Amino acid sequence: MDPNKPATSTTKKWLIGCGIGCGVIVVIVALLIIGGVIYIKNIVRGFEDSEAIMRVLTEKYGRVTEYCPEPDGTIKPDRIEAFLNARELMMAEREKLERSISLLTDGDWGGEIDVESSGNVFQKIKIGFGLIPKIADFFKARNQALLDEEMGMGEYYYLYMITYYSWLRKPVIDGPDIQFERDDRGYRGDWDKEESEEVRRDMVTRRLHRMILPMLHNQYDKLIQSGRTDILEAWRDALKAEIDALEADRYRLVWEDGLPEVIVSSLSPFRQRLEASYSPILNTLEVSLEQN
Repeated sequence: MDPNKPATSTTKKWLIGCGIGCGVIVVIVALLIIGGVIYIKNIVRGFEDSEAIMRVLTEKYGRVTEYCPEPDGTIKPDRIEAFLNARELMMAEREKLERSISLLTDGDWGGEIDVESSGNVFQKIKIGFGLIPKIADFFKARNQALLDEEMGMGEYYYLYMITYYSWLRKPVIDGPDIQFERDDRGYRGDWDKEESEEVRRDMVTRRLHRMILPMLHNQYDKLIQSGRTDILEAWRDALKAEIDALEADRYRLVWEDGLPEVIVSSLSPFRQRLEASYSPILNTLEVSLEQN
């Protein structure tokens, strides 16, 4: 299936079915969840700078799935510092985007949004249209921050997943409270919270799975090829078991049964700063794969 077709047709249906007020707000925020920036950048300009920096990152550090974590499982302190510094550098643009999305969702992710009856509908439409440039600015700031900190997209995503999901147990469905149900025509706006969260969880988890499994294969292969005898056998066995578990279940989160001590020991000194660096409302956008 062509991934671009469902987003285009669904967008038209929502705009027609909801009316311009509801449609603009639902569609823009929805695209952050079901398609990420890949679909959005096909309909607007403004991502050229972000993509140019991404090409440089890819040339220097390779594709996401080519990243290889340290074979012994450790995460060096300077790499965690680089991750935190990058997130600090992108904070200004991140906060602008957070503010716009919060205004669109009334700052209340847990309640339903009656957009059509709101007296602020035209203001929300204006914010909705202004959201796209802010997304472009956010990705440009992120890519430039990674370039400045000499970190590739693969390493960034690895640290993001390991830190926020596997260790700090942040929900993969964190994000704006736009809910979806899938039927034969694709995805549509809906307010069945339980079903919507299941759809979101499945989509995000599969996206993460496609990125992380090749990384762990790279890590294990390098571990075996190194022939190092100083690496604990328990770590080698745990890594192989996790790879097997991921291969058996494409909806499994990496290390969802608990991180090995070697990784926990690496992250623990940075816990407070890593907690503070997380953005719940932008989570689904942050893990949208933007690398061509």
